[in-house]
Amino acid sequence: MLKKLIIVLMILILIENCYAATIHGNIYDPDLNQVEGRVEVEVDSSPRQYQVSTDGKYSFFLLVGKYTIKAKYEEHGILKYLAEERIVVRDEGRFIHDIVMYPSPEEEERLMGDIIEEPSNKNNSIILCMIIGFVFIVSILLVFYILKKGRKKEHIQEKKEEPPESFAAEKKEVETPESLDGVIKIIKENNGRVTQREIRKQIPLSEAKISLMITELEDKGTVKRIKKGRGNIIILKRKFSSDKD
Repeated sequence: MLKKLIIVLMILILIENCYAATIHGNIYDPDLNQVEGRVEVEVDSSPRQYQVSTDGKYSFFLLVGKYTIKAKYEEHGILKYLAEERIVVRDEGRFIHDIVMYPSPEEEERLMGDIIEEPSNKNNSIILCMIIGFVFIVSILLVFYILKKGRKKEHIQEKKEEPPESFAAEKKEVETPESLDGVIKIIKENNGRVTQREIRKQIPLSEAKISLMITELEDKGTVKRIKKGRGNIIILKRKFSSDKD
């Protein structure tokens, strides 16, 4: 009886391992552009599978189980982008899994160096301009205060309660549905995937306000925000995308 039970268990294990799937997809850089250079991709299957992609695509044949896919892109012998993602194969068939790479530590250090180095050469002139601008603004405000001082108190109070025109316009721009539609339009123009940094480039609002708008779209179930490296990737959900189209 025990021998038969062992045979049945072995047959069940063999049947489970016979289920296999093809995992394939595209490889993107941090700006969601398909990588066309030489990308090394590997998966910790048994035996390990390894391939070199030159067209921004990859494909692996995997049995049912859990795996880690790693990818790296080098430029002139220097590691520029990399990725490490966990996947679970639960059934046989063909499944799409895109890989989004992020900057390597060396690349992030180089980018931060470029950002810091450029303004450092102009610090003195910028500080001088700021001082001159500050003095100029204070002088104008002082003259304005002196001219307005003789007016009636009721008139001054009314002026104080009026919000600045630029602030009102900016607030209107943030709260109107057209602003959220603008964010959705940018995502759709980028095939349903775009970085938060790209949205910031196209919408002239502060980073905090862009983040609030994306949070509102998340609450509505319109988009999904994914953390990648030091930035965010905003993905338009399929059901919303099909409704809008």
